[in-house]
Amino acid sequence: MRHAIRALRLVIVVLWIAVLLMPVTVALSLWEIFEARNNVAIGEPSFSMSDENFLISVPFFMNNTGFYDISDLFAKISVYSENEEIAEFLTEPLNIPAGRTVESNFNVSGSLADIISRDSELLTNSKDLNVNVALHFQVAYILAFNIARNFTYNWGAPFSNLTIDYMRVNATHISFFVSFYNNASFQLSGPLKVELSNLQNVPIGSAVHVVNVEPNEYYQDSFTFEADETGIIHLSFADILIVERRWGSP
Repeated sequence: MRHAIRALRLVIVVLWIAVLLMPVTVALSLWEIFEARNNVAIGEPSFSMSDENFLISVPFFMNNTGFYDISDLFAKISVYSENEEIAEFLTEPLNIPAGRTVESNFNVSGSLADIISRDSELLTNSKDLNVNVALHFQVAYILAFNIARNFTYNWGAPFSNLTIDYMRVNATHISFFVSFYNNASFQLSGPLKVELSNLQNVPIGSAVHVVNVEPNEYYQDSFTFEADETGIIHLSFADILIVERRWGSP
């Protein structure tokens, strides 16, 4: 019985020592990772847009030279326009065993309509966006840590210098000339729709052109309708309203 009690006490002492030393060994493990600046890297985010989706990709690299596994590593990506948050994303968690290296991208996507509803100027006005990338992870499956990095992203509006002109083709038809400059860093790909209604908001007609406009490329096209002298034009991309204005005689 005495031997059993002594063994139990010894086990308890060893467990207490292990518990007390855990923060020290975790700190040493983190030191092994972060003492070399090139062991962890968060790259510049890139943006893209396709149909109804808004996409962000953030390059990520970690060389786990520590003693413990890195678990439940995920990124929280927040995008701000003029100090107002317009988007927030959480990535899928990663596990990086001790001695392993991961080089990948945090790829996230969200509803373009939802983001534009928070800042409708993104389609037509270029501006600086603030992007915060915060990494959350656990060491040894117990202790949690966070690191973060901020970026300024020069957002180029895909519909910069948007103009809509119209002319009477004949007694019954009218043409609208839509032009813009893709100032974004990505290809603009998706359906561009023109809808006409009269002043009583009764639909007159609609037309859709699928556009593929490369970065720094100018776009111009015409849309022809059977229409009266006065009405309202609605220009949309992927069912997201870009502009709505009156045309014709006062």
